[in-house]
Amino acid sequence: MIYDGRVIVDGFFQTNDNSIFATGSVAKFSRKCTTHLQMLDKFCSKEAGKALAETMFKLITVPIMPNGRIIWPQGLVPGMHPPLGDSFTSKQLSQDVIQWPRPFRPLLYKPRVVGGILVGNMRFLSVTSPSWWMVTNAKMVKSLKTNDAHKYCRVDVLPSGDVAQFIYFGSAEIKV
Repeated sequence: MIYDGRVIVDGFFQTNDNSIFATGSVAKFSRKCTTHLQMLDKFCSKEAGKALAETMFKLITVPIMPNGRIIWPQGLVPGMHPPLGDSFTSKQLSQDVIQWPRPFRPLLYKPRVVGGILVGNMRFLSVTSPSWWMVTNAKMVKSLKTNDAHKYCRVDVLPSGDVAQFIYFGSAEIKV
């Protein structure tokens, strides 16, 4: 298994050992899958877990090579569903065999939410979009902050106008 501070996985969460899959804080994508965000702990864990579950479910519905490599028919990848009634011929299957790591990264786009109640009944909440981790120049991000002595709130906005991050620290309860 390849380890570079974390377990290296391809776009289907499979390691170079064909029987081991991983996601979450222990895993990151191979550099062949993405040039930007690699660590899987920056994504919504529920969404990454669901994508891994889809991969595992499809293992029982797609052919597997004698060497253990999965044959992913075109259009039958985690997070994507083929049109109803589609069938795949053996010719299509043989054309879709790709060596590890497959250069595909699933589209994980939900925000990562971290929060809790800290000492003194202070509440903390951080909602971060995966796009925030792809920002290469922090000077391009605009931050809006509160000036209240009893709470801290910050919203970071990307040049595209998308909200990249929301952070709150204070005593008032926030409903998410």
